[in-house]
Amino acid sequence: MQHDTNQLTQAQPAETEGVISLFSGCGGFDLGFSSAGFPIGLALDVDAMAVKSYNHNRDKHICHVADLAEADAEAISKLYRENCGSKLPRGVIGGAPCQTFSNGNVHFNDDDARHFLPRRYACTLRVLNEKYDLDFFVFENVKGITSPKHRKEFTTIKRLFSRAGFNLFEGELDAADFGVAQHRCRIFIVGFNKVKYPDLEFEFPAAQTSVPLTVASKLKGLPEPLLFKRGTQKDDIPFHPNHWTMYPRSRKFTDGSLTNGHKQGRSFRVLKWEKPSLTVAYGNREIHVHPDVQRRLSVYEAMLLQGFPENYELLGTLSDQIRQVSDAIPPQLGAALGKAIYKTLYHGKSVDR
Repeated sequence: MQHDTNQLTQAQPAETEGVISLFSGCGGFDLGFSSAGFPIGLALDVDAMAVKSYNHNRDKHICHVADLAEADAEAISKLYRENCGSKLPRGVIGGAPCQTFSNGNVHFNDDDARHFLPRRYACTLRVLNEKYDLDFFVFENVKGITSPKHRKEFTTIKRLFSRAGFNLFEGELDAADFGVAQHRCRIFIVGFNKVKYPDLEFEFPAAQTSVPLTVASKLKGLPEPLLFKRGTQKDDIPFHPNHWTMYPRSRKFTDGSLTNGHKQGRSFRVLKWEKPSLTVAYGNREIHVHPDVQRRLSVYEAMLLQGFPENYELLGTLSDQIRQVSDAIPPQLGAALGKAIYKTLYHGKSVDR
């Protein structure tokens, strides 16, 4: 890869609080990105419980509740200044809620407000770039956004990102290629400031493993989780506060209809010990069935399959936690992508602004 020497001299790595995270959720992507040299200065999400989980796992309360369908760039800038003072952000990262673009969304509605959040992201990015002269941005979404049904909208989104002042690079990454025990294919758009880096080329990170981690590598040996019942409190859950799951009421758990690897329907997909997990994305509590087929996964087991650290903790009700772990982006993807961007921009140099 060829780099312009002058650009490398001028380019500077992010300072202590250097990235704004939009649609941050409970913080998986941010966890990885910060480990790659881009600490988060401000994180925003509409889910109040996800925001509480985000801050609960960090020394600083940098995440705020904000509806990005309505919040303008000036309000975001104000929150950033409150967190970071005079330090300037170097980039913006985030994945707008993807349910509206998912191939599994058979009830697509053009009026769904989530359908227009990528456009809001692009408009917000344009104003933030005008204000801060950003180095880069990252946008993440499901593969379905590139399908024929959504191709026109995806083209519009990319055009808006380009008009925001960035040269674009599009790629697909599978979490299983980066040390996550789960197949999770996602589309990423990485953009670099057109004026500051007009000739910069970018290569998405190559797979880091040819043999994906298995479900067994993460879940074998764990104690049985607590089965949910009304009135359950956090202190009632042994081993880990998220190691609980729904009581297996369906007859399918006892009548022999579920077998290892069963995939019929969305509600009772059974994981295999010797394979990576199916995508951790659960609707209506349709949590995947444990390979032993007697219950569903616990929230904690799903978190491990998402690549979260063993000591990470999600707050809220069982439903809150299921939603948070489903919406998360594995930290390992954030780390791999962040390192590739850091190397491209700063070539491993550590230069003070």
